[in-house]
Amino acid sequence: MDNEIRYEQHVRRVLRTPLLVLQPLMLAMWPLTLWCNPLIGSPYKGRYFALMLLLLAISALLSVARSARMMSLTFTGNIWAFALAFRIQIQDGGAVGHYWNLPVALIIILGTCGLTYRLSHYLITLAGAGFILFIGQDRLIPSAMPEQLVGLLVSVALAIGIAYNHANSQWMRRTFRLKERYRILAETDELTRIANRRKLLQQLDAARGESGREARHFVMLDIDNFKEINDRHGHQVGDEVLVATARELDRLDPRLEGGRLGGEEFGLLIRGLDEARISHLLETLRERLAEAAPLGIRFSAGALRLAPELSLNELLRRADEGLYQAKRQGKDQVVWPR
Repeated sequence: MDNEIRYEQHVRRVLRTPLLVLQPLMLAMWPLTLWCNPLIGSPYKGRYFALMLLLLAISALLSVARSARMMSLTFTGNIWAFALAFRIQIQDGGAVGHYWNLPVALIIILGTCGLTYRLSHYLITLAGAGFILFIGQDRLIPSAMPEQLVGLLVSVALAIGIAYNHANSQWMRRTFRLKERYRILAETDELTRIANRRKLLQQLDAARGESGREARHFVMLDIDNFKEINDRHGHQVGDEVLVATARELDRLDPRLEGGRLGGEEFGLLIRGLDEARISHLLETLRERLAEAAPLGIRFSAGALRLAPELSLNELLRRADEGLYQAKRQGKDQVVWPR
């Protein structure tokens, strides 16, 4: 999976809970301000109900957003709808109501700075909210407000918001990189630098449950006479044999996912190939390993097609049976158990 996709998923997990907690607060704030506002008369006007429905609809979209990008776009739309709701309420309040433009703008500046994971998204959110709140007014602020102090207040709030948004974005990037580093360590075999048993079995179990017509096969292979290699040439050479095997597995075919099951045993998960093509690939692997340094390497293998009705343990057992049948029949061969 691409790193950027993993990062998007990480962001979604980090921001999803704060955004979902914020939604009921925003939804409660809107009717509460209507009931407490003495400037608008009745809070039961048709346009207020329409705005409440708009806020509810966008909140519902946010709750079901499946990606960080969609979540961010929906949140931006939510803030714009929030700004529109207050713009209408402010207009209904007459000249005195316009004193609320600035507090609402400051709430949006400071309240959203930690809930968008890109500075561009944050600035677009603010620009849209500012446009909705202030467009079409003769004056951006009432004449009784000192323009210099208002400008300073908005500038400081905006600087704080940008700085916090940047720091928060960097923090999410750093935690993602740290998480990825630990994930790679947990899923990688230390010696051969390919997938370890845990990762390979996860991939195999996921492939076993996949739907669709695409063929999926599993191959369990074991280096022949590995104990003799260790006894005759030493464990250093044995390690080099394991590394050479892993290297050849890794470069064999991009549709192949290989890993070390333990000791001298390796596993291959192959998607989208028939048995003839897999047999050809394994023969290519045999030829390459026979010429690999420091020693020519031979292997025996058991191969089978994945079936959803077979459990993971059953698949491993059947592949293992094929492998040991190949050993009993003289090694250096592949057996397809039926």
